[in-house]
Amino acid sequence: ETRSILRGLSDGALLNYKLMTDSTKIMAMKFLSRIEMSLVMTSCDFTPIVMLQMLKLSLEHGITPISAVGFVYFGSVLVSIGHIEEGYRYVKLAKKLVSQFDAKEVAGEVIAISTQAIGYIEPMQSAIEFHVLGHKSALEAGDIGFASMNCSLYISNLLWSGLNLNQVQKEFDKAHSFMEQHSTWSLLVITGPLLQSIGKLVSVEELPLFQERKYQSLGPMAEFHREKNPFATKIFYLHNMYQTFIFRNFDRLEDTADEFI
Repeated sequence: ETRSILRGLSDGALLNYKLMTDSTKIMAMKFLSRIEMSLVMTSCDFTPIVMLQMLKLSLEHGITPISAVGFVYFGSVLVSIGHIEEGYRYVKLAKKLVSQFDAKEVAGEVIAISTQAIGYIEPMQSAIEFHVLGHKSALEAGDIGFASMNCSLYISNLLWSGLNLNQVQKEFDKAHSFMEQHSTWSLLVITGPLLQSIGKLVSVEELPLFQERKYQSLGPMAEFHREKNPFATKIFYLHNMYQTFIFRNFDRLEDTADEFI
């Protein structure tokens, strides 16, 4: 139903939609926006419910700067299930809302999520540079969580972008230092499998010191995330599959592919 309503509204109509003035509804929007990424990381089956509720509140009670968060997750989900052009529309709309409202408090989040969708349309090498802007925007707003998330997504996509591996490793070291400094442990754990892939591609001797000093000490936390966090589990199995393919361990490839799927 929400999707049908939005299809009937032009971008111009949505950008000039009535403003939300009900303070209770505005507070509800802020609450929903805060739990959306937590659900992505822990209970992703519930993320569409929160996202659609944000859009429903926006359509019924008016647009608020926080509406950009609802639109960017909606667009991202549509892109991920194959409705790329339609999803791309809402991702771009979310970024326009951030600009229109000068919504610094959600800029880092909107850039982080939208960039993943933009990568389906634009070359990855240029698209992922938005994460650098997202990191800066989040820092300016005091949003350490999404400053770290943009770091994590940036280094994760650098590996697939074809950048020189030594440069990827340097960027990885910088990002991990930032996440370690600000104690964003869940993202440190999630990017751990990427570190292992880089290390195997470059050479074990050239692994960042972080792995030796810190990542191994996060072993129990890494195990916990792999058991409880579907986001971390998917990344862990993706890199297992990638490593078995790259190093032609075909006896294990089918098993790692089944684990990932």
